[in-house]
Amino acid sequence: MRLSMAVGLSLLGILAILLFPGHPKFFALDALYRFPLELPVIVLALLWIRQSAARWLCYALVIAMGTLLLLRLADIGSYLAFNRRFSPLLELHLIADGWNLASTSIGPLEAAGVVAACLVAFIMVVVVLYRCLSTLSQLTGSVRRRLTWLSSIALIAGSAGIAAEYHYSYDGPLQAKILPEFSWRFTNVRKSIIDQQEFVRELQFDSVLDNHTPTFDRLAGRDVIILFVESYGRGYVDAERFNEAARDRLASVDETISAAGLYSRSGWLTSPIRGGRSWLAHATFQSGLDIDNQARFDRLITTDRQSISRLFQQAGWHSVGLMPAIQFAWPEGVWYGYEDLRTSSEMGFAGERFGYATMPDQYTLSYFENAIRQRHDGPMAATIALLSTHAPWTPIPRKLDWDSIGDGSIYDGSHRFGERVSWKYRSKVQDMYVQSLDYTLDVIGEYAARYADDAVIVVLGDHQPPPIINGWGASADVPVHIISRDQSL
Repeated sequence: MRLSMAVGLSLLGILAILLFPGHPKFFALDALYRFPLELPVIVLALLWIRQSAARWLCYALVIAMGTLLLLRLADIGSYLAFNRRFSPLLELHLIADGWNLASTSIGPLEAAGVVAACLVAFIMVVVVLYRCLSTLSQLTGSVRRRLTWLSSIALIAGSAGIAAEYHYSYDGPLQAKILPEFSWRFTNVRKSIIDQQEFVRELQFDSVLDNHTPTFDRLAGRDVIILFVESYGRGYVDAERFNEAARDRLASVDETISAAGLYSRSGWLTSPIRGGRSWLAHATFQSGLDIDNQARFDRLITTDRQSISRLFQQAGWHSVGLMPAIQFAWPEGVWYGYEDLRTSSEMGFAGERFGYATMPDQYTLSYFENAIRQRHDGPMAATIALLSTHAPWTPIPRKLDWDSIGDGSIYDGSHRFGERVSWKYRSKVQDMYVQSLDYTLDVIGEYAARYADDAVIVVLGDHQPPPIINGWGASADVPVHIISRDQSL
C-alpha cells in the first residue's frame, strides 16, 4: 500500500511539471484535464533502462524538466509585464531591471525575501522531482510489470488519440508538446541571431539622411518639446473600464489649451513594445528604426546613426534630455547626443520620492521650465520622460500651484495619495493606473497653457501598460498629441 502511494505521488509530481503552463491565462481547471504523452514515455524509459544508468537518466530528466519549468516561469513573468514570451538571448538584462522596480516599490528587504523564497521553492521542486523519478526507476517485481503495461497502453492509446486529433482538426485532452516547445525555443534563438544580422543591414541605410539633411525650417525659432508619457496606451482611451474617465480628462485638457489659444491634433503610433522597457520606444522614436529588443538597442547605440535630437542640434537647436527615471550611470545616453542631459540626481529634487517614481511629473516640467528653458536663449529641442504613470502607480502626486513647487521640498511626504496595492487586487491596480494618468494629463494640459508660448509640444505614450491593466489582446498603439499656437503646424 505504501509503495503504491509512493508510485502514485511520483506520477502526480511528474505530471504537475509537464502540465505547468507557460502563460498566466492557462491557469484554469481545464488544464488539469490534459494528458501529456511524455509521461508514459518517461515512465517506460525509467523502468527499462539499466540500473547503472538510471541515476544519470534521472539527472538528465531533472535538468531538462527543471530548465523547462524555469523557462515557463520566465514566460509567465514576461507575459505579465510585456505580453510576450521570454527570450533568453535578448532579455536576461530584465532581471536587473525587475529587481530595481521591485526593490523600490516594496522595499529591498521585502524584494530580497520574495527572491529568496522563490529560489528555495524552485530548489525544493527540483529535489522532489528527482525523488519522483528515482522512485520509479527503482521499482521491481509486479509493481514494475503493472506500471509497464499501463504506461504502454497509455502510450499506444494516446498516440492514436493524438493522430485522430490531428486528422480531424480538433483540440482534445491529449498533448505532446515538450519536444515542439524545446524546438521552438531553439528556433527562437536562431531567429534572434538572424534578426541581428538583418538589423546590421538596416543600419547601413537612412531614409532621411541618404536624401538630405533636415533643417526643420517650418519650426525655425520655436522650441520643440517631446513629452513621453509612461504606460499611456490605446487601452486607456478605448477600454470600456477606462474610456469615460479618459475622454473626460482629454476633453478637459483640450478646453484648457484652447482657452490659452493653442490648437491640438491627435492620432496613433504603434509602439515596438508592450508593458515595459520604455527605452526601446524612445530609441525607436529617436532612430526611425524598429527597436523592439535589447540586442537591437545595444547594437544601435554603438553606431553613428543620427538621432532626432542630434539632427535638431545640427540644425541650430539646443538639445536637452530630462530622464528622471535614470538613477545610475547611463553611458547609453551618449548616443542620443543631448547637449544637456540631466538624470534623476541632477534635477535638484529636494522632496521625498514617490516609490519607483523618483519625482512627480509636475516637478519635472516645472524644473525644465525654470531651470533650463527660461535660462536659455534660442530654440531648444527637449525630450522629457515623465514618470508618475509608471507601475506600480502608487503613491500618486496631487496637483499643486505651479508657483509653489520650487525645489520640490514641498513634496515632503504630503501631497500624495494611494497606499501600496497588491497586484492580486486587479481592480484596485486599474483604478490607480487611471488616476495616475488623469494626474499627468491634467498637469501636461496646464503646463502647455501656462508655458507653451510658440513651442511645439509633442505628447506621446511609450507603450501599453502591462496586461493586468487591459488584458492580453490589447494592441501596441499609443496616443500622440501635437500642440501648437500655429494651427497649420
